[in-house]
Amino acid sequence: MKKTTQLKLDDALQNAESYIEQMKTMDDKKLSKHLDMFHEQMELAYKQGNKEAYELLYEYEQQTIIARLSK
Repeated sequence: MKKTTQLKLDDALQNAESYIEQMKTMDDKKLSKHLDMFHEQMELAYKQGNKEAYELLYEYEQQTIIARLSK
């Protein structure tokens, strides 16, 4: 895995609770835009065979979904 992508993934996993709490303060429209963006980027990463980027984006997407559901 590329070093910066791995660092970002490690950070996302280690600070997931904090990031989810921050996202809970955002309005649903903004969170929805984030989900759309992550989905588009995940499709691109998949098509390019970039597993590392896909894993990172998947984690971001999951945290955003959790934030929306727990609002």
